[in-house]
Amino acid sequence: MLNNFHSTFFETSAAKLSQCPAPSVPEIVFIGRSNAGKSTAINTLCNRRQLAFASKTPGRTQLLNFFSVLNQSNTIARLVDLPGYGFAQLSQSEKSQWDIELGGYLRNRSALHGCVMIVDARRGLLALDRSAINWLAIRKTPIHIVLSKADKLTTQEKINVQRRTFEEIQKHIEAGHTITVQLWSALKKIGLIELESQLKQWIIPTSL
Repeated sequence: MLNNFHSTFFETSAAKLSQCPAPSVPEIVFIGRSNAGKSTAINTLCNRRQLAFASKTPGRTQLLNFFSVLNQSNTIARLVDLPGYGFAQLSQSEKSQWDIELGGYLRNRSALHGCVMIVDARRGLLALDRSAINWLAIRKTPIHIVLSKADKLTTQEKINVQRRTFEEIQKHIEAGHTITVQLWSALKKIGLIELESQLKQWIIPTSL
């Protein structure tokens, strides 16, 4: 049984879809704006200080990074770390090759079972976050919104940002798109058990 994500290791990086590992196990992708705390969330979840690296120049690293989740030495899932939003530009007439690769992964990857969207709780959902939700809604990919840096908010501010987020996603939920929300703080370990539980729900039914 998968108890936690501590046995997670870097597998490979891919600059294009043809370089991705075979879609043999469930994959959970982590997306978010630059500096929202995506890499920190992965490191905290896996109890590793430098498993995922944050780019010193946000938006410059154009790689899909795959991490193998092991259970009794067997890979049962992958966590996939995407760079800061690029695919959101797919709505524009001129698409870069990288945007096409990212969009292709999110639209066509058969192994993709869920998406963890990291959102800075102090700012809430912004334009690029909404664009990402709309893009993922095309194939109804389940989304778990993680409101990061919650330790910097007061109790009332936490309540307010959760309420606003639920209000914004309500139309998607009513349309049959599964979207959940939680508070998170890597520093204070707020929401760690909740995040682990959500990921297991996406992984365990098809892996164990």
